[in-house]
Amino acid sequence: MRLLLLHGPAISASRKKLLELKEKFNSENVIVFEEGADTQTILTNLQSPSLFGGERLIIIENSSDDFTNYTLNPNSYTLTLWFDHEIDPKKYPKAEVLFFPEAKEASVFPFLDLLASKNTNACLEIDKLKKAGLDTQYFITMIFYLLRSLVYLPKNAHPFAKQKATKQRKNFSQDEIISLYKFMLDLDFKIKKGLIEPKQAEFLLISRFLDFGQN
Repeated sequence: MRLLLLHGPAISASRKKLLELKEKFNSENVIVFEEGADTQTILTNLQSPSLFGGERLIIIENSSDDFTNYTLNPNSYTLTLWFDHEIDPKKYPKAEVLFFPEAKEASVFPFLDLLASKNTNACLEIDKLKKAGLDTQYFITMIFYLLRSLVYLPKNAHPFAKQKATKQRKNFSQDEIISLYKFMLDLDFKIKKGLIEPKQAEFLLISRFLDFGQN
């Protein structure tokens, strides 16, 4: 088992690193457990062989539990522990550690907030983020995060995150969120298959959010 530890307050940078890591694996072998995921479900997955063959990438986010000793086949996967804050790496002495300190980095969250409020300034914000080095695939990954947060947030989520999600949910019905999620899945597929250019995809995803429900 390869053990990776990604931690630190520079969330945009660490999320981008996660995305780069995911791209090295077959998508069928990438499993992500977000904050608040059921402990028993994680343990069962760690102790089960891959259904598709090949090495798996298992990502566990912001967990207070130590899952590094629960393995069926220690050579069958890369286990990545991701934290949105700094932790003591001595807790994981066998891990390859990547620390993302506080810095003046481009944050994708203002862009997500503009999308969720159907604000046309999202077009300007995405251009600014692209100039800072963020790419289309990263935007799509974070939009999936936004849509999931509109449906569910763990009970131990920060009060600010809960308050923001509650406000944003008022802009979308459940059917609209489902439709947007399906649209993003289709768009993601077309980009990866080379059926659509990233720049066109960016225009379409912003237009979909801004125009949703108006036609």
